[in-house]
Amino acid sequence: MTPTIVRATWRLGVVASCFGSAACGASRIPASLRGYEILVEQALDPQAAELARAMREQGFRVRRAVRGGSRPTAALISFTFQETGPGTVPWLHLRLADTRTGEIVAAAMVPLDSVGSTPRERADAGIRALLARPLPTPP
Repeated sequence: MTPTIVRATWRLGVVASCFGSAACGASRIPASLRGYEILVEQALDPQAAELARAMREQGFRVRRAVRGGSRPTAALISFTFQETGPGTVPWLHLRLADTRTGEIVAAAMVPLDSVGSTPRERADAGIRALLARPLPTPP
């Protein structure tokens, strides 16, 4: 084979690999959430920053502020909650709410005693749970 053919074949392989990687990233996103950008406003909070990072790693476009006229956007709402009383476990609650309608498009809860203690470990577990159980799209 000539060097030109080898280079052309190599470039074609690189391009195919890039498209394959992009397709794999999109396939991790549930159908009901495809097309959404994710709004994470509190990026100064360590937990919010880790949640934004985890969403990016799952293939979402994440931003810090609402913009008019943009693609559909879902705001990430997160909080921890613990019942009062001895022996209760705190839970991380996550919600994705459509910024135009206010409708909750995905929700998850993760018991914090079953995941690591760092914001990164909590974010990874929470986002996995959120993407595993998105709410069904209405007919």
